[in-house]
Amino acid sequence: MILDCDWGRMFYEDRGGRGIPIIFLHGTGCDSEDWAGVLAELPAGLRPIVTDFRGHGGSDTPKAVFSLGDLAADVLALVDHLRLSHVVLAGHSLGGMVALEAARWDRRIGGLLLLEGWTRLASASAFSGDRFYGALSSEAVIRIEQKGSDVRGRFDRSVWAAFWKTVEDADAFSFLEQTSVSVVEAYGSMGRCPDTEARLCVPRRPNIELKWIENAGHYLPHERPAEVAALCGYAAKRVGTRN
Repeated sequence: MILDCDWGRMFYEDRGGRGIPIIFLHGTGCDSEDWAGVLAELPAGLRPIVTDFRGHGGSDTPKAVFSLGDLAADVLALVDHLRLSHVVLAGHSLGGMVALEAARWDRRIGGLLLLEGWTRLASASAFSGDRFYGALSSEAVIRIEQKGSDVRGRFDRSVWAAFWKTVEDADAFSFLEQTSVSVVEAYGSMGRCPDTEARLCVPRRPNIELKWIENAGHYLPHERPAEVAALCGYAAKRVGTRN
């Protein structure tokens, strides 16, 4: 399915169903296919929707400069297009940062599941050691790295650099300190240090819950699809409980 935007065409797929809508937002250099393992394990009661960011997967690549906020606006345009009154956003890495930005703007975002979706990009350094790809096979790592290289190659270097500067400058801490949105933040436990939790910059609040996935690194949708799927159901249930 295609949503026509002012910058080009954005790919999305609505899997349907009468459950709680949950939009899956992938990480940098990834695309909607990266959620395949998670979607296969999803519990009942959810309406999964996947999409590809600008320049990723089946979406067009813009020639004009854009920002992290523009990606959030694209997500909200999809919410408008599908006429969703209430939705959960599940975001991995960059997708989590986009989800935070979208929730800052729009009250229809009732819940967030952030899979290493950094409050600040600098929080990625809160872990020690070589834990980025976790225990993924060398073949899986090659596929991920090749896809990321292909995505960056679709952009003019200046456009990508300008975009990435907005990612580096993003800071959702004040939003998390004030929001009433239900938030579940999940991180892989590999490389966890005594000060990791503090450096993640996740405020301690009743509506924010921190989860640790044992023996996993950064690529949680690839490494632990069943656990991520269960967290999707949990995040949706939390939203229902709070309403």
